[in-house]
Amino acid sequence: MDGEKLLLALYLAGLAAWLPPAGAIAADTVQLRTGAKQTMEATLYKPAGAGPFPAVLVLHTSGGLRPPDHAYASKLADEGYVCLVPDFFKAYGLSQGNRQQTFTTHGQSIYADFVAAIDMLKKMQGVQADRIGAVGFSNGGYWALLLAANGQIQAGVSYYGAVTGAGTDKSLQAFQTAFTDNSSPVLVLHGARDTTVASQNAEFLVSMLKKANVPHEFRLYPSAEHSFERGNMDSEAAADAWERTLRFLNATLKKKR
Repeated sequence: MDGEKLLLALYLAGLAAWLPPAGAIAADTVQLRTGAKQTMEATLYKPAGAGPFPAVLVLHTSGGLRPPDHAYASKLADEGYVCLVPDFFKAYGLSQGNRQQTFTTHGQSIYADFVAAIDMLKKMQGVQADRIGAVGFSNGGYWALLLAANGQIQAGVSYYGAVTGAGTDKSLQAFQTAFTDNSSPVLVLHGARDTTVASQNAEFLVSMLKKANVPHEFRLYPSAEHSFERGNMDSEAAADAWERTLRFLNATLKKKR
């Protein structure tokens, strides 16, 4: 298999993991710019209909923005959520090799960009301004948790979140100071066999949530590794995580007023 065919095969394999169910209505997509300076490229997924709808930030891994992120947002849009998918690594010239800078050199700026993206969603026609959440994967999971901790969103979901900031905060100090009894609910999904972010870190985070009386749910998948719904596919864990995420978001963002 030549290089181009291999890349195409990998693309299709990643996309297939999150294809919408048969009969689903494909979400409308819009390319835009977001962030504090409106320079961060992003894709907006809009459900069919006028709304208003709750909205969700979908935040990628340290591998950068990939087809599974777009497919996940499209699938979530089919469930009635406006989804904004920012390419925050491209905006700061980040890659797997210098991912630590996400949490150090560029940490404050990236956080400010996400807050600006949330404000953008709040002002959009067809969006329920008081029903904004975030779903993040690994690197993005860190930010989904931090945004929920600080009350910037109403719900946060972390898939195998990089809670130590790629090793820059092994004591999870950022979360120890951010999570309080005023924080928003979070859902923590992690693999017990994760060798990238050890499961002990997720369990340590959950102990903080309990201590701070933060509403939370935690699921540790016994056989799952890091990236269990994409690169290290564990179909059982991936399916359960999707169902848990949907129930959690429906309960926190679609609950009756």
